[in-house]
Amino acid sequence: MPLSDSEVRSLEAGDKRKVVSAGDSLYIVVYPRQRGGGKYFVGRMRHPPGAGAKQVEVQIGPYGKGVGKWSLKKARDEWDRIRTWSRDTGNDPRDLKKSKKQQVEKKSQGPTFQQLVDAYLAWGSTKQPKPMKPRTVQDYRNKLVNQMMPELGADTPVKQLSWDATGKDGRNGREVVLAAKQKITLRGKGSQSDKCLAVLKSCFDYGVSMGWMERNQNPAVPDRTTRAAPPSKSNPSLEWDQLPKFFEDLERNDANAALVVRLAVKVLVLTFLRVGSLTPARWEEFDLKKDLWTIPADRMKTGKAHQVPLTAPLKEVLKELRQLNGGNEYVFFSPRGREYQHVHKDSLNAHIKKMGYKGLTTAHGFRHLALTAGQEVLKVDHEIIQRQMAHTFGDKIRGSYDKSQMMEERRDFMVAWSDALLEQGLQA
Repeated sequence: MPLSDSEVRSLEAGDKRKVVSAGDSLYIVVYPRQRGGGKYFVGRMRHPPGAGAKQVEVQIGPYGKGVGKWSLKKARDEWDRIRTWSRDTGNDPRDLKKSKKQQVEKKSQGPTFQQLVDAYLAWGSTKQPKPMKPRTVQDYRNKLVNQMMPELGADTPVKQLSWDATGKDGRNGREVVLAAKQKITLRGKGSQSDKCLAVLKSCFDYGVSMGWMERNQNPAVPDRTTRAAPPSKSNPSLEWDQLPKFFEDLERNDANAALVVRLAVKVLVLTFLRVGSLTPARWEEFDLKKDLWTIPADRMKTGKAHQVPLTAPLKEVLKELRQLNGGNEYVFFSPRGREYQHVHKDSLNAHIKKMGYKGLTTAHGFRHLALTAGQEVLKVDHEIIQRQMAHTFGDKIRGSYDKSQMMEERRDFMVAWSDALLEQGLQA
């Protein structure tokens, strides 16, 4: 029969080391008196399982009460856990103890980079007086988690990423950060790498403020030597007289795009909205009695709600979308969506490229077209167009006191814009 707890207590040390079975391959080692006479639990099993395999011994811990000591019951439970884990995973049973030890060691070194990122984003989304917008938090998460973390290591203690800290590979934190940035640059994303470094600096600044990293040890501080991006180029856009061919290609659909994507492109041209404001549109945002589409503040770059007058051609496109997706929450609902239930914002640019317009225009390029053609072709004042584009107009003082929406003028412009697009070949 297996030993009872009272029998374990009664075991006495002698002149020699004793090994007593506690059942199920768990043993109690009783050390000799000259070595203190302590009692220690160990487990023994063959690994890998099977005849002829080597027997390994797993250290569990000393018998007794208090921190770091094990009762008979707890030792049996622990041994059962270790054996089960080894059999299920096929790993050496001693590895579980090693893994636990490494986790303790990492914990003693302070928060990991993953913990810093999570804390920073949580703080950013609630900080006062100006919390980050949800889309900003998502953008920062992408830069930190998807682009920087694979190189820096989620489990790397923050202190090991300090400027002067030296890792196992002999590089200091600054070298690790710049190497991660360089990988993004070499993919042809110099501007993106600069943005990632800026977000990373802000994240480490938060770590400094929390006491997780020493001052003056932020490894992501940018300087002239770290800048990789050349001056940014504006998005290409079509000329007014190129629109008939574009609309013809859109209708012919040689790129074989889904109907919802082609309709989204039409709405894009009619409204010249940013794709991030357009593609998540919900039906509840449309007021057909007032002929207005109100886009919530959290989808606008300005952080303010924006209104788009509904013209007759735009309502025709929406009518077709209602027949297609009227039973869904999203106007541009897509059953293929993995990340969202609606068409991804990148889908519009992807379709425009497949149509053969790579280098000629982008989705954002229609904003340039509206501002240019609106003035040159339709002879509309640039202020009216820019207000419809939700640009911040004028200086800060004017912006604080001028609450005019110029809605009548904007509606007239949108009607003229829609009519002009129909004349250029848009089918709505």
